[in-house]
Amino acid sequence: MPGLSSPFTPRAARGDAVDMFTEVFMMDWKRLLHWAGLAGMALCLCAMGGQAVFAAGQAEPLRATAVQSFCAEGDHPDALAKLVGLGIQGDPANRAWANTVVLAIRDGELICTPRGGAVISRKGRDLDAVTLAPAQVTPSGTPYVPTIVMMRRLAVATAEMDLFSEHLDLREKAAAQVSKFFMLLDPDILRQAIQRQGDADINAALELAMAKRGLYSSDKKEQLAAIEALGDAPSESSRTLLTDYLANDKVRAEPQLAKAAEVALHSIDQRLSIGKALSVLFSGLSYAGILLLTAIGLSIIFGLMGVINLAHGEFIMLGAYATYLVEHTMRVYAPSMFDAYIFVAIPVAFVSCGLFGVLLEFLVIRFLYRRPLETLLATWAVSIAIIKLVQLVFGSQNVEFITPSFLNGGAQVIGGFFVTYNRLFAIAFSLLVFLATFAVIRSTRIGLLMRATTQNRDMAKCLGVPAQRIDRLAFALGAGLAGLAGVVLTQIASVNPFMGAGFVIDAFMVVVLGGAGSLLGTAVSSLALGEINQFIEPFYGAVAAKVAVLLIIVLIIQKRPNGLFTVKTRG
Repeated sequence: MPGLSSPFTPRAARGDAVDMFTEVFMMDWKRLLHWAGLAGMALCLCAMGGQAVFAAGQAEPLRATAVQSFCAEGDHPDALAKLVGLGIQGDPANRAWANTVVLAIRDGELICTPRGGAVISRKGRDLDAVTLAPAQVTPSGTPYVPTIVMMRRLAVATAEMDLFSEHLDLREKAAAQVSKFFMLLDPDILRQAIQRQGDADINAALELAMAKRGLYSSDKKEQLAAIEALGDAPSESSRTLLTDYLANDKVRAEPQLAKAAEVALHSIDQRLSIGKALSVLFSGLSYAGILLLTAIGLSIIFGLMGVINLAHGEFIMLGAYATYLVEHTMRVYAPSMFDAYIFVAIPVAFVSCGLFGVLLEFLVIRFLYRRPLETLLATWAVSIAIIKLVQLVFGSQNVEFITPSFLNGGAQVIGGFFVTYNRLFAIAFSLLVFLATFAVIRSTRIGLLMRATTQNRDMAKCLGVPAQRIDRLAFALGAGLAGLAGVVLTQIASVNPFMGAGFVIDAFMVVVLGGAGSLLGTAVSSLALGEINQFIEPFYGAVAAKVAVLLIIVLIIQKRPNGLFTVKTRG
């Protein structure tokens, strides 16, 4: 450009020339960068494709070697180990291939060909065992049929490969399988799995499996380490292993090993005893929570109104069926929020059972006050009618529930003490309902009117208390609380039209022992009966536990006819 080189060019002309040059220069650089970027992307794609082809090219000979080795050696452990070795590598394709071949061996679908290859014959399709592509030749041999020992090795091989899966549930199942067949596992593979695990529970299970295997090692140091590890993980299986180990004459000939095993066994027995005691206590608390939920509504109705409501168990059953309808509705129309159905069912069951209680009080109960025998017969007839109605609508069989994911399973606190989430939920929910009911009765105007009506109905009427409305409200509250008991029981007990009969008897025992109308007495008697029942049942059975509870109630009622906690009244 002459405008740039000549000193006689005017300043304005020189500036225009510079701007033009800059614009052209920048446009060229933009195009250059654009094409360079496209070329870089193309090179990356080619490199990735080349790497995949290279990896596939490397994997195929290894797969062929593993298949040929298995066809040649059969039941030899090393033949299966080569397949597992490919399956535990980081390549997902190799893991999927190894799983496919191991499952084919387990199901009797692998056919070894005379030329050293193998074909998987599955559902009328023949696949090459190395590439999993359609086989070019028809297999002429007979399928490999695994022995019982080989079936166990195949199960362990599948579990060992699943230990390296990206999915936590697969790794958990694999850890349980490895712990079951600990004598067949490969220690090197297990060490690799322990190093790669990020879950503490799975690591503990794998380390325990290693300890179990080390117990049968020929190395004395490994045996001592295994004994110590088993002593630190108390369980019935660990106790059985150490008992069998100590019964061996070779072990008894080694004083150091025998002493270590005895110390470990003593430690396990102590911790298992503590765990069993805590387990009985927890079972008693969960049973007491159920008793409290089923009895608290009956205590309000019986204490305030003097009505012997034999239909109380059917209110519990209606609450359970209301939960079933909510569960079914959310499963169909709101599957993304399905786990929350238990919380949606709580207000639904409370309101629906409360409304049904208002209807029952208005149509039947209000005509029978101060006539306990007639109310007993009337509510018994109502309970039969409700059962028949539910049978017509839902049938007589048990209805199935899908437990929310957060209530599935549990956690082992110590050996012999396993806390299940559904029973923990029952304890917490029953305590929450009791505290809320106690707060309503003691701290609200409605509660004040209920207590006034309970203490002196005639005087309360003279002071303007609408006793009939209070009765109706109390009956609705008691029926709604029974519905809440039904919500919790869906996660613990069987739900059918006859489920209420068993719970109403227990509820009446709790109310009679604690004192009619006393919420504190209901809570104390629920805890006492729950713990006594669960303490006796493991030793003498459920029938003996029920008989013992009834005898205890009879003895207490003889001394305190009005129950442990008597509600103060003014006659």
